[in-house]
Amino acid sequence: MRLELKRAIGTSIKSYRLKRDISQESLGPSQPYISNLEAGRGSASLDKIEQMADVLGVHPISIIVAGYLTSNEDADKDQLFERIRNELAEIGL
Repeated sequence: MRLELKRAIGTSIKSYRLKRDISQESLGPSQPYISNLEAGRGSASLDKIEQMADVLGVHPISIIVAGYLTSNEDADKDQLFERIRNELAEIGL
């Protein structure tokens, strides 16, 4: 079953948060905001993802990639990173 991307990103935020034993209150803007994100009832802006990633001690892209991989059961992590490398090389990065 394919998980909706915003719910999957919420799941990845929750997974990192629980792994690091960080409360919802400590993570970001407000506990209700984080609760809604983790339940898939909201979408985080890139600024908010960056803020939460800083508290979690991870790169913001890790949250997004974890969400993408969670939402797409057919996704292969190695193929995804290779694709990203190629697309970045295409624009000279």
